[in-house]
Order: sequence, then structure tokens, then C-alpha cells
Amino acid sequence: HTRKSYIEYLNELRISYVCNQLIQTSDPVSDIVFRSGFQNLSNFNRKFKETMKLTPQAYRRKFAETR
Repeated sequence: HTRKSYIEYLNELRISYVCNQLIQTSDPVSDIVFRSGFQNLSNFNRKFKETMKLTPQAYRRKFAETR
């Protein structure tokens, strides 16, 4: 139904969780990443940037400015 593979869909859910946590908490990015289910930080950074067009730190800064 989504025309995505299981892994693509799962990664989108995980990245969505990370985005939410980056905005709502001040926890270190690595802690959030591992809680989300990613096992590898470099793989996460690559997937996050592909999806959000920003690094996790830049994403956090962007939303910290609007608060």
C-alpha cells in the first residue's frame, strides 16, 4: 500500500521519532538514535540527511530558533 519496502517504511518511522525527540528533548543525538532502533550512527546520519536534507544537529538548531 505504501509502495515502499519494509526497511524504507521502518526507517521513516524511526527518523520521525528522532525528529520529535530532537525538538522535545536535549538528549544527545547518539542516545536518541540508539533508542530509535538504529544500530549504526553513520548509517543513521546518512539516512537522516537523505530524508530531512539537514544533519540532526542542524535540524535541532532550526527548531530551537523557532521556539
